[in-house]
Amino acid sequence: MLSQYTTLLADSLCGGSSRKLIAGWWYSILVLSLILSMMSFLVLGSRMFSEGFAAVWSGLMLIGLCIGGTMIMRRFHNSMAVGFFMGSVVAM
Repeated sequence: MLSQYTTLLADSLCGGSSRKLIAGWWYSILVLSLILSMMSFLVLGSRMFSEGFAAVWSGLMLIGLCIGGTMIMRRFHNSMAVGFFMGSVVAM
């Protein structure tokens, strides 16, 4: 069922390329993460120190995960790197 849906999306959106589909989803996640990070920095000025610190720390962690995920998707395609990335996402 899921593989049929993925094939349908790849055929209709990316000309049958599943790599282009995954890259498109990843770029949309990066854009949303950038927006969330900017919002977390805006919270810093309007809240108490502890709330602002938590918001900025979450934004920095999100930026770190985006950079790490991009590096793994572009350069390191081995199972250990992908497993490390998935573990860091779950731990966050």
